[in-house]
Amino acid sequence: MEENANGIAERVRKTGASEQEARILHHLDEAGRLFYELPDLTRTDLETCTGHVSALVRVLASRVAEREHPEGWFFSEGHTDR
Repeated sequence: MEENANGIAERVRKTGASEQEARILHHLDEAGRLFYELPDLTRTDLETCTGHVSALVRVLASRVAEREHPEGWFFSEGHTDR
């Protein structure tokens, strides 16, 4: 599985993710695609995979949001409404 440097850079630009986070997102995309291609995939398998991959993407999105706007997140050290 080869990472496309331009694709990673583009994901960084579009999402605000760090380069490392963008690489993780790339690998999550690839893992989801490969999982979907498994033979004899059941609906339950697909729903389980989708849920877990989506949860990991949300963790990364939360990191970006907190980093970009720490004042707006109650769990952030930069939150101002304490």
